Amino acid sequence: MSFNTQTLESLTATLARVLTSNNLLVLDRLLSPLINHLTSFLNLKQSGKFNNLIWLDEPQQTEVFDSFNGLIVLLQESPSNLALLAQLYNTVPKSLKIHLIVSDLSKSFLYQLNDTLAGNLNFRSLLHFQQSQISLTTRIKAYSWKTFPIEDEFVLFSDLQLDAHIDHYLDEPLKQVNELASALIQVMFPSDTSFKHKLRNIYGKGDHAKLFIDLLNDHKIPEYLNASLNPLELEFYRTKFASNTDLVVLERNLDYTSVLFNQLNYHGLINDLFGMEFTQIVNIPEDVEDEKISKNLKDDVLYNNTLKHLNFSSSGLKLSKLAKYVQQQFKLKDNKSDDLDDIKKIVSSLGSLTLKQDLIKKHTMISEAIISKINAEYEEYLVFQNDLFENDYKSHLASIKHFIDSNFDQQLIFSSLILVSIVNNGIKERDFEWILQDCMDLFGLETALALEKLITYKLIRLLHESSGDFFSNLGITSAPEEVEKPNTVGITAGQDVYSSNYALIDKYWNLHPIDEDIAPANGDDEEDVSLIDSYQNPSFTLPSNTVPILYRLVEALYFRDFLKYKPTNNLKKRPNWENLQTDMFGGATVDINVDDRSDIRGKRVNGTEAQPRGSEYLVIVLLGGITRAEITCFKYLQQKLDRHNKRKKLVVLTSGIVNNRSMLEFFTG
Repeated sequence: MSFNTQTLESLTATLARVLTSNNLLVLDRLLSPLINHLTSFLNLKQSGKFNNLIWLDEPQQTEVFDSFNGLIVLLQESPSNLALLAQLYNTVPKSLKIHLIVSDLSKSFLYQLNDTLAGNLNFRSLLHFQQSQISLTTRIKAYSWKTFPIEDEFVLFSDLQLDAHIDHYLDEPLKQVNELASALIQVMFPSDTSFKHKLRNIYGKGDHAKLFIDLLNDHKIPEYLNASLNPLELEFYRTKFASNTDLVVLERNLDYTSVLFNQLNYHGLINDLFGMEFTQIVNIPEDVEDEKISKNLKDDVLYNNTLKHLNFSSSGLKLSKLAKYVQQQFKLKDNKSDDLDDIKKIVSSLGSLTLKQDLIKKHTMISEAIISKINAEYEEYLVFQNDLFENDYKSHLASIKHFIDSNFDQQLIFSSLILVSIVNNGIKERDFEWILQDCMDLFGLETALALEKLITYKLIRLLHESSGDFFSNLGITSAPEEVEKPNTVGITAGQDVYSSNYALIDKYWNLHPIDEDIAPANGDDEEDVSLIDSYQNPSFTLPSNTVPILYRLVEALYFRDFLKYKPTNNLKKRPNWENLQTDMFGGATVDINVDDRSDIRGKRVNGTEAQPRGSEYLVIVLLGGITRAEITCFKYLQQKLDRHNKRKKLVVLTSGIVNNRSMLEFFTG
């Protein structure tokens, strides 16, 4: 059973405990995309016996509630929701039954609910709360809706809003580490009576990645095993159940470049330009909306099986081929045939051909809207991104000056500034001074605070120049200042972890592989596209043919064929980072052989043969979120593993989706 199904069944089971009928649903607006992703509003109405819906954050008059017998409030834990509940409680009639359904209701939030709504619970009942429901008063009940990580293909998200919460990663990494570790326990042990994963190898890069691994090994796994398994199950798990999972834990601060770039894969572009909540397009252009094109891509077979992961230029070629194919099929239909079998085939294909034609029209219109928006707002910025690694520092500054003088969007200017700082290992102080002044003239004083914040979180590094301009007059950039020691683990994840020159990192990890012309995807139908056959390298999702660093770190455990600058052979069967330059990045490096006997003859566990292996897994945990470009690259890695007969089913666990807009909102918002 999928996690999405489990989350939905948990919600419907909770709604079934509501005994009143003719209810009114009061919904936390942030939960709406998730509900739409899990089920239809009609199905939910039947489960909860409600006839109408209002938003929790919209003020209402008392008369609105007069015609209902009960109130179902569906919400997440947050201080703002607590304040909204207090307002709602003072508005609804005293005779109305109130049912509070809270996702993963904690004891601390239950205490706050009881205090806010003048409940009758005492401290002992709060302390021992283990049930799925509890009465605060005779008319108010609280229910806990148990949720699971949200699935999208092979990616699992711990946040119900699909939000990467970059602010939590930067300011409260302990919170995100704990949430992801708890979610990983749900992945490893899908129910109280079953287990799916047993760790074989553990790899990690970054101080907070090590913290995650320590928390998992020392606390989360032992606590779960001792609390949930009986002695026989525990003995079987420890001695008979063969290890089957490699775990890789990586941090976002290893690669901000992939976040700041605009993405060039189809679903990444849609997300960047129009916004996406799960499979729903948020701000679809008016001309497309006028055509009543569905915003929901959940059941769109053309999108999910063909277009989603392609480079946008390849998706255009694919649409063109599909359009010609459908036209040919319709022409064949129009030709008269006396062969009864041919007539039957034509009649049976009419429905699918019509569906194909509608889907092609839909995505052609979306593609045209993408091109229109790029031409109007992003063309020069995309040119800058594509030329970033070819141009020098002086050209980079000229581009930033042009963007400011042309009144570009603030986030595009900030993205450019951070990219220039990363690629050049910093920005000279004297250049930063005029950039700061020009940005303040354009956007106001708050810009200075945002830029100061970017420096504090090490996204922009300032280069302190020595007295005299001799070297600068020769066009030689001063050497970067020594990297500061990372802050104490658990305080902040805002660290500059590049302990090596970016140009050397770029060359060693082959972040810009030289390709022949990118081959378009083959085929004329909606079969699942093989990315590994369509593209020579996983460099088709980002401008300037860039491969994400996080992808390279995972790939290097299993393949080293991409290391062209300094080839390094892997002398072991066991996946490893040995002899690789992982010290180019600061922070801890973790490589633990838990139970990998690949390099040992004979595979006996505690004196007995391990059970025959079933599925084997590669679980990747990303602290700080994932980009849609990286999702496509990891799909590419799955196909590469399959092609080389490495039996690894890839699973990615992260907090949510991050891109340049969501990341920079933390600094400018």
